[in-house]
Amino acid sequence: MAFRELSKIVLDDVANGRIPTYHILHVKHSEVDNHYMTPMSFEPADESGSKAVWAGDFMFFLRLLLSLKKVVEVEYDSKRPAVIFTYVDVRNE
Repeated sequence: MAFRELSKIVLDDVANGRIPTYHILHVKHSEVDNHYMTPMSFEPADESGSKAVWAGDFMFFLRLLLSLKKVVEVEYDSKRPAVIFTYVDVRNE
């Protein structure tokens, strides 16, 4: 269900020229750090050197990140736009 809802939001943003970032909030014991990824190609898409964004790349990494067992929460920030994944290495108990 999360994939279906988030993929619609991500694809709508890409279609409207807003390039979402995948923001991974990485929690390990008492340390927290951030990782950011925007799945887009920096290779020229044509002879004139145009850059391209492939919707399939966004969907691939969305599905991959949602399948990780250590991802415990996902939210969407429409202002940035960003999909924020909370990834917990060791559960704090």
